[in-house]
Amino acid sequence: MNRTELERFCRNLDWNLLYTYLVVCEERGITKAAKRLLVTQPAITNALKRLETQFDCQLLDRNEREFTLTNAGNLLFEECLELHSGVTRMTEVLKGVREEVTGHVSVATASHAESPIIDKALVEFHRKYPKATLSMNVVTSGDGVTLVKRKSASCSLSIVNNPQPGLNYDVLYREKFGLYCGKDTPLFGRDDVTPEEIWAQPYVTFPTDEVTGEMSRFAEARKQFGYGKNPIGRSYHVEELRRMIEIGVGIGPIPKHVGQRFVDEGRLWELKCFDVSPVFEIVLVTNPRTRTNKAEKAFIRILKHAIKDIPIEERTYF
Repeated sequence: MNRTELERFCRNLDWNLLYTYLVVCEERGITKAAKRLLVTQPAITNALKRLETQFDCQLLDRNEREFTLTNAGNLLFEECLELHSGVTRMTEVLKGVREEVTGHVSVATASHAESPIIDKALVEFHRKYPKATLSMNVVTSGDGVTLVKRKSASCSLSIVNNPQPGLNYDVLYREKFGLYCGKDTPLFGRDDVTPEEIWAQPYVTFPTDEVTGEMSRFAEARKQFGYGKNPIGRSYHVEELRRMIEIGVGIGPIPKHVGQRFVDEGRLWELKCFDVSPVFEIVLVTNPRTRTNKAEKAFIRILKHAIKDIPIEERTYF
């Protein structure tokens, strides 16, 4: 298209159609999308046909029983996510034109992301900018990176195995996971636990502790250790996982610096013969293409400043 044709296309494009298409993709079906948008199913179907006419391509594979997007449909979905993110951020960006720092910061975080560096940044941010708001949303590390890429989160605190191009990564700290048991297990309080005794215990863990998850290296390490049992319990939240371990549902992994205080309180016991845990880095992930408000800029700046003068050795917790 030349410039004139592009301008005509933009003028004629109905942005409501794009939002309808976005909802259809998110709900993975016309029926659910109709309920969410409070319209009829024929209205959704008609909107999709109009959109396909405007783009002159098929977006949905109607020959499949399951909801399936064509290659063009997937590309348009990604673009709609980008557009929706930009539109929803307009209010936040405009708030930033005032001298006073206001606005909202949305942090996508792995539940086990605990560090004095993060705590100090949160305290400093709230003290300096009391009218700004902040939310800590617990997600998987992979989802956290995706949310930042789509500009749906201000930043994420995540384990990053495969960095995606176009994002910025700053290592906050390094950690190792230990295997822990509760006080009602026969292994509690013992320094002479053998691998065979560990292998006999049921296992609870994070859902990402598998060969395709962010904790894949840990999954490989425990299988190398000989402990490849299927978990009988899972949780994304470190507190819920810690509870299952403490009450004896199974043994499981906790970051060593997080688990130590529960060991000191006599509530957990580290199984030290498991000594093959890999090192993980908790990373601050940001998107340079996101138009951040003043609050977001301030929070990210505080976090980056907190690690600037601290050697990585002092940010290594094991």
